This record gives sequence, structure tokens and C-alpha cells, in this order.
Amino acid sequence: MTHTKSPTQLTSLDVLQLFLSVAESGGFTATANKLNIPVATVSRKIAQLERELRVTLFVRNTRNVRLSPEGEAFYAQVAPALSNVQDAINQLSHDVQELSGIIRITAPSDLVNQHLTAVFARFLRLNPDVSLHFHLNTDIMNLVSEHIDLAIRAGTLADSGLYARHLFDVQLKLFAAPEYLAAMPAIIEPAQLSDCNLLTLKAIRTLSFQRAGITHKIPIKNHTGNIQANEMNTLIAFCAAGAGVALLPDVSVRSYVTQGQLVEVLPDCLFDAVPIHALTPEKNPPARVRRLIEFLREQL
Repeated sequence: MTHTKSPTQLTSLDVLQLFLSVAESGGFTATANKLNIPVATVSRKIAQLERELRVTLFVRNTRNVRLSPEGEAFYAQVAPALSNVQDAINQLSHDVQELSGIIRITAPSDLVNQHLTAVFARFLRLNPDVSLHFHLNTDIMNLVSEHIDLAIRAGTLADSGLYARHLFDVQLKLFAAPEYLAAMPAIIEPAQLSDCNLLTLKAIRTLSFQRAGITHKIPIKNHTGNIQANEMNTLIAFCAAGAGVALLPDVSVRSYVTQGQLVEVLPDCLFDAVPIHALTPEKNPPARVRRLIEFLREQL
């Protein structure tokens, strides 16, 4: 007597992971690029899964691929189950074997140099078979096409389809050099900042802060300041040289303050902290990447 195998007997975890990847990336091509396999292979395996399940999981047209109603229901059931399986595998891998391999990281150079080098060094001492390869820049790199395992980014995150984990916050305050402040009237009101030469990051469009429970917003215009930069170290150097007033990370300029090179401006104003996140292209990255993120969170 012949028995017909059920879909649960035929479908492997690999194919289900492929289904999740297509659903989350929104297309066969994106999944193929991410996994470095032919698009035809992705299409064939998804079609095979649909035949086994006897249901259409994706609606295909010339522009895009999207989940069908049945596909959405299937995704809602499969995604958390596979996440739990991958978590168990990652945890077992972490517990029973030494971490090894390369972790490719992209991050702003000033963020790494000012806050993270000591932590990375400690991680490498604990995991000598791991190598860290850095791409330090302020550009938003495509993690999949550039084969990046981990991105560390500051500020509000765009909806990029990446998986984010919060690491820490950086508190910002206003600073200026004593010689710059000595050449102008004492700054005692937020409105006076409009008369200052504001040194800003290119990404900053508005100075937003609270004072005595009142929110203030000062737009950054072309005439507000004559220096913009795409990384923080440059602003710190110009500010310490007396070029103007800058919104800087408190922890990054403590030595300048101690040495009298910088003075806090409007210390009773509370600026929003800048969140720092770790981003990965996968929800469940390899054990070495996952452990590095955990280590960063623990240390910071």
C-alpha cells in the first residue's frame, strides 16, 4: 500500500528559512543576493514548497512579489517557530564551541575611536579566534551586497529592513572654547544661539532641547554657522580651536573640559540623547556576531 507523504515530512527547515527570507526581503532577487545563490534556485524551491503545501504563498507580477493571504497566515505561524529553533541552535553553538571567524563591521570612525575600541579589544582577548574587519565611514552601506555582518549606527533609524538592537545612548551638550565666549556677550538665553556660529553635523537640521520644561527648537540654516562636518572629531577640533559653539557628546570632550579647552554653554538645557544601535541583515546572525552584540551591550 502506498502512503502519500505529508508536507511536514517533505518540507525541510532550509526551505522554510528560504520562504521567510523571500517574505521579509520582498523578492526572489533580494533573497538570492543575500544568500549568494541563483534566483532560479530560489524560485524553484518556493514553487516546490507551494506544490507540497497545495497553496499559493506568493502573488507574483512583473514588478514585485508579495505574500498571498494564505502566505501571510503561514508566515505568522512559521516565523516565530523558526526563530525559536534558530535561537536554540545559536545558543547551543555558543555554549559548546569556541567562537571563530571574521566579523565584518561598518561604523562611523569617531564612534569607534571614542567609545568602542577598548571594548572590541577586550572581546578579542576573550575570543582570540575571532577577527574583526572594520569599514569605518559615515556612509550607509548595503549590508547584504557588501557582505557586512554588523553595522553600528547613531541616531534615529530608517526603516531599512535590518534587525536592530539598542546598545547605549550618547548624551549631547553645548560647548565652546573660552576665547570664543570671551569675544561675545554672555549666553544666558537659548535665543542667543541664533547669534552664534554653530558648528554642526551635516545630518542635524534642528537644535531641539528642553529648558525648565519648555521645548525649544532652533533651525539650522545656511547662515547659522560656517562649518559643517560629517563626523564628530572634526567638530570637536574646530570647537576647541575657538571656531564656534557645537553640540558634542559629553563623554567625548570631558578631557577638553578638564583641561579648560572647552566650556559648557547653557548647562541648564537638556538635549535629547542619541541612541546607538547594532544592526544585522539577519534576525538570527552567526554565534560570533550575536555574542559580540551581547558583549557590547554588557560593557556599555
